[in-house]
Amino acid sequence: MSETNYQHMAAWWEEAFDEGLWAAAWSKSLEGLTPEEAAWQPPSGPGVADAGRRHSIWQIVLHMIFWRENWLRRVATGQKPTKEEIAAGSFPMVHHITEEAWAATRAHFNQTQQRIGDVLNNLTPESEPVMYFLPHDSYHFGQINYLRAMLGLKPIE
Repeated sequence: MSETNYQHMAAWWEEAFDEGLWAAAWSKSLEGLTPEEAAWQPPSGPGVADAGRRHSIWQIVLHMIFWRENWLRRVATGQKPTKEEIAAGSFPMVHHITEEAWAATRAHFNQTQQRIGDVLNNLTPESEPVMYFLPHDSYHFGQINYLRAMLGLKPIE
């Protein structure tokens, strides 16, 4: 991939967070949510084989954090997560639904946003896989904004 493409990827990463890429900015998508709203899980539809609840906004954010940190570690050390780590960390349950815990999750997310941005600004062939977080996280922010709509929250301007 050319240096120009690397620069575009780094710029798009920052723009997705700050301004949005033809959709709501990622940073705004997490603003204004109460811990209870962030932890709300919509029920599965009728006839769905897995009758459990769907993932909450909070679980989706934790999922993104888990995979971002996994790839940052992988780029640095080559270490892949174990099956047990994936099972525990990909969409973990939220047990402590407090403002402090939700604020800590958002701060942790913002920290991984910066760390991925730093890698994108200094891409090497070994670190190229982190580029795939742009479509991955865009997909999940689509889910988050749909869940916001299901909660009756006003659209993000």
